[in-house]
Amino acid sequence: MNQHRTPLEAGPRCARWLRLALWMLLSLTSCLALAQDPVQWNELGKDEQRVLAAHAESWQQLDAQTQDRLLRGARRWLSLTPEQRAAAAKRFTTWQSLPDERRQQIRNRYQAFRNLPPEQQQQLKRQFERFRYLPPEQREELKRRFESMTPQERRGFLTALRATQQAENARNNWNRLPEPERAATRAMLESLTPAERQKLRRMMQASTPEQRRALHQRVMAMSAAERSKWLAEQP
Repeated sequence: MNQHRTPLEAGPRCARWLRLALWMLLSLTSCLALAQDPVQWNELGKDEQRVLAAHAESWQQLDAQTQDRLLRGARRWLSLTPEQRAAAAKRFTTWQSLPDERRQQIRNRYQAFRNLPPEQQQQLKRQFERFRYLPPEQREELKRRFESMTPQERRGFLTALRATQQAENARNNWNRLPEPERAATRAMLESLTPAERQKLRRMMQASTPEQRRALHQRVMAMSAAERSKWLAEQP
């Protein structure tokens, strides 16, 4: 079994949510479309009319935002391969079969996903891809193990996995540094107290890649006394 598990690999419910969330991201449209003039039915292409045939009689009564959402969805559908359409139809059928309460939970989690910084959204997407390509027996084993845990065990397990992911990200960031910078960075870290190192680590973890690079450069440009004073002033 893959030794580098991610939160999505260990959390089947989260993985199922993200699979649906990503499908919604690709197959549906944003509900925040800008207001615009309504589109006349006869202005649509023949293929678009065929996909939207169920809305033909009521099309002129729909507001511009709803028309735009449906039209974008139809165009995305037309751009899919037959295999992709079959997979999307299957996922939609699954969605329709869910209880209302479960759908609302998924909507809430999807909104939480959309509210994440772009970097974290991309990280979740990569983790989902890793989970999706695991052998079926491994996915089922991960689901079985996670669902057999108590809520407290799940929270502890996911906390540990997040810590593992953060450590992996830290190693990747370290490996991206040129060798001369590693030596200077190592010396800088050794000059900090444990509390200062912990504070700096939290700041790095909460930053985007661009912010981390700027923060690294700023800290490295300081003297030891300036760093200590600056870190003491940070929340």
